[in-house]
Amino acid sequence: MAKKTSRSKTKSKNQRHLKAVPQAPKMPLQLVLNHRSVDSMALEFIQWHGTESPDPADAFECLELVKLFLTAQHAISDSSSATEIPADSVEPAVGSVMMSLDPAEAEDALVDFYFALHSFAHFLKETGRWSGSEEAYEDLHLLLESGLGASGPDLPDILVPRLSNEEQDAAFATMPLIQRASALLEWLGTGKEVTATGALRLKDIEPAAAAVKVEARGKRGARSTVAPDPQDVPGGGADTPLEVSTMFDVPVLREIWTALVGAGLITLSSTRAVPGPALAAWNSAKLEDRLDMRRMLAVVLLVRVLSDADDAWDREPVLETLSTVLAYGTSEEPVPVAQLDRVAAMDPAGPFPDDAGFDDQQLVESQLEDAYAAYAALAARQRLSLLAELGLVEAAADYRVPPVAVQCVDLALGFLNSAPEPAAAAEAQSNVVPLHVPSRTGRPLGNR
Repeated sequence: MAKKTSRSKTKSKNQRHLKAVPQAPKMPLQLVLNHRSVDSMALEFIQWHGTESPDPADAFECLELVKLFLTAQHAISDSSSATEIPADSVEPAVGSVMMSLDPAEAEDALVDFYFALHSFAHFLKETGRWSGSEEAYEDLHLLLESGLGASGPDLPDILVPRLSNEEQDAAFATMPLIQRASALLEWLGTGKEVTATGALRLKDIEPAAAAVKVEARGKRGARSTVAPDPQDVPGGGADTPLEVSTMFDVPVLREIWTALVGAGLITLSSTRAVPGPALAAWNSAKLEDRLDMRRMLAVVLLVRVLSDADDAWDREPVLETLSTVLAYGTSEEPVPVAQLDRVAAMDPAGPFPDDAGFDDQQLVESQLEDAYAAYAALAARQRLSLLAELGLVEAAADYRVPPVAVQCVDLALGFLNSAPEPAAAAEAQSNVVPLHVPSRTGRPLGNR
């Protein structure tokens, strides 16, 4: 082997020219160590990432974007961490990188950044490397999911469990929705009088509500109200019966009644509600026919609950939140109840900084986004309480969809995703409850 020669004291011509080139700034030691930490995780990250994308190049690209993010983060805050990413550091750091890109490429690059950070944070959490708090992780996850929006990863594919007809029949038989619907149909008998709007007469509200296990009574001139606390289970536990001036102000009763009408189990005329043509299948001795009608009722009720709103402004954010919670509720990554509670409890206004004026567009937009998220979470939580009372959702630590209801959620979300917007000029008849369907769904809110 040739002996290494000592460094020449005489600088070459090239070396003299290089002296005129500005030196690249040295990376701070903390940032260097963070980059090395990311590199050390590469092999395990590739294996972990391979469950979604078998191409290692995709995993490498994620890690390079993470390192670029850490560099931008360190330049802004003079600090960075490879195992904890504060939610409030994401937008400034990613935004600084976006400013250096061609505007035509920025949108796709933004999605790539958020997706890479989302995957990396998920990897840190699953492998026990996340060094921040649980709350910090949830804040980061929520921010990244919101940033991905409709352009982000699709919601999880809904895999309908393989249940025999006998298993489905037994599960539906114990479902509160089916039990209460059967009781309401039995109470209806051969028919009852209704108003021009398709509502039961005031005198019939109390027995109809009792059939679906709600305490309510009709009273002329009553100031009808919905449960003030969205976390209250609709129709449950009031010391005194709810007094209403219309049956459509009675939670649970209005949803089941509307679903029975939509499924053809009740037919409305201008003066009476009578058993519909589908009642024969509901009571059929043929198992397949009974199952079809029970699925139909559940799907109609789900579509009604998911899409019910006065206008498109409040329908879309609530539908997106509900669709996401239900979709993840069929998977192994359900949304925690506490996470939705925390979003619902956000203060959308918050204090303005002393030096911020009301023309501060960024601050106003941020507070509007918080207001939308809090409103959607509040409304979604109330509707999930209803679905939990009816047995279509389980709401203990997480929001989960029971196996027999997965097929119903799949059909309902498929209908909402494919149905067109109703024509604005179309007027529904007074005794028909229309199904308002939004044009799109999608912002993920999963707990990973």
